[in-house]
Amino acid sequence: MFKCIEAKDERLIKEIYRFRYQIACEEEGIFDKNNYPDKYESDRYDKYSIQYAFFDKYEKLAACVRLVHHSKIGYPAANALKIDEREKLKLLPYEESETIGELSRIFIRKDCRGIKNTKQIIDLVKINAGKKMKDMGIVCSYGSLEESFLRLLLILKMPYHPIGSYQLYGNRLRAPCVMFTDELIKLNKELFFETVY
Repeated sequence: MFKCIEAKDERLIKEIYRFRYQIACEEEGIFDKNNYPDKYESDRYDKYSIQYAFFDKYEKLAACVRLVHHSKIGYPAANALKIDEREKLKLLPYEESETIGELSRIFIRKDCRGIKNTKQIIDLVKINAGKKMKDMGIVCSYGSLEESFLRLLLILKMPYHPIGSYQLYGNRLRAPCVMFTDELIKLNKELFFETVY
């Protein structure tokens, strides 16, 4: 069993950055750890983000995710990856009206990555970040996803749609994707019934 907390105090936010460093830099080698001498993985988008921490039954940090919103510098997927021109035009009204966001830095601790645990964590992502997106009027959210993780998220009813080809980002091939909040809620009514409606 896991619980999700919206991180608001500096101590917990720093713990999340340290956790991100351990997974993204030390374990997975997604980012060059030499660029993070303080051993905290953080970037310019964190300033515009809500951070979520997921704890296991022993109160140890098991996963994290952030919701980037109302960013004055754009969004990681849109800035780093080439989006198909047609798709870009479709999403432009959401960007201009500030009803777009991005879920990123989804990291799960290695010993919590079995399908049962991952499903529980992703369900908590849906409930907490999904409700927040609904409440904030975020109509859709970007993502930059590896093919295997995209397949898993689709199985777990997080309806991301690729909006470009797979491209190198960090040291992995990822596709820019978008997910519509209403579609997420519709596919997961059993989670949102009491939370959203």
